[in-house]
Amino acid sequence: MKGLTREGGVFLFCSTAYRLASGALLVSLTWTILNQHEGGYLPLAFAIFCSFIPAFITPALVRRFSSRMNGRQMSVGFLGCLAVLSVVAGVSRNSTAALLAANLMIWLIFMLLEASLDMWFTQVQRGVPEALVRRISGATTASSQAALMVGPLLAAGFTPILGGLGFSVLLAAVFLLVGMLCHTRNGNTGAAERTQDTVSAPRLPLAVFVPMVLIWPTLGAFNFMLPVYVAKNGWALFELGVLDAAFGLGMALIGLLIILGALGKGLIAFLSGLVALAFAAIGTWLLVADSLLPKAISLLILGMAFGGIRVHIRAAIAFRYSEAAVGRCVSQANALATPVLLLILIVQLVAIESAWLLPFLMIVLSIGLLMQASATRFAQDGEIADPA
Repeated sequence: MKGLTREGGVFLFCSTAYRLASGALLVSLTWTILNQHEGGYLPLAFAIFCSFIPAFITPALVRRFSSRMNGRQMSVGFLGCLAVLSVVAGVSRNSTAALLAANLMIWLIFMLLEASLDMWFTQVQRGVPEALVRRISGATTASSQAALMVGPLLAAGFTPILGGLGFSVLLAAVFLLVGMLCHTRNGNTGAAERTQDTVSAPRLPLAVFVPMVLIWPTLGAFNFMLPVYVAKNGWALFELGVLDAAFGLGMALIGLLIILGALGKGLIAFLSGLVALAFAAIGTWLLVADSLLPKAISLLILGMAFGGIRVHIRAAIAFRYSEAAVGRCVSQANALATPVLLLILIVQLVAIESAWLLPFLMIVLSIGLLMQASATRFAQDGEIADPA
């Protein structure tokens, strides 16, 4: 893509390869946990909620790590941890307790990696015009979500061939290779910038911060409702992989449209388009029959709306905040996401037949908040709340 630096190219490749392997690992873990208890839904809900418990400690960990390393260096270490945990998960596939513990640690590393990758992205786009930042964000979203789309299909295709442990070893090798590519010896974080970041912590407008908080609960609600829906329809891992991939494809498609400039430059028009996509997804899910292709189309549209939210938020904060500050904002939002997720999962368990509706409604709510005057002003005029 025109304007992308060499460092940006490395970031784009590494983030894409990481999400390819993580997408495969996540769907494999979800399906294995669901089948540990012969179709019971409570263990899966418990596992998904516990997956977000590490969010409470990620702000402190990110603050400690960012005082010594930059986002790229942090990503290298976390990828090495994922390689080890992938093998542990493979060995633990027949032990529910060990599998849940491995799942908990894997999600801790995932959340740390999300913060470190956003820090690295901020470093990559430094000095770049905001319009190009949004296009770079769209490019990373498109490539990453395409990888997340393929990941579940890899799990469905290779697990029967390699077995659970063999597939986990393959994923560990991918994480190690990506970590080696990320590695750099030129990793000074910059003492002046670090000192400035520790003095004042930025505060985002609520209309932007709340959608940030809702990102992980939306994904958690989706990760719960999808295997539940697949199991209730008597489908298998293949159908789960296809539906999960459709959601990822939607996020990749919205990123591609942003790269091509097909969505125009108007922020209100962009967000209005996301609202239309979200309601179209709800209508499609409600009106079509319970067959694979129509449901995949509905999730494709939903993925486009959700991907647009992530692109907009990521570009807005990366353009205005320092590398370490972005890492802290992301980790704080993830920490607050945990109690929200607990409430969402309780509602889904109580109303299991309507569990599918929650992620749809949360996406509509997030877009609505971003359309508030404060969010529009933040994105267009660059206003930042006084941290003092």
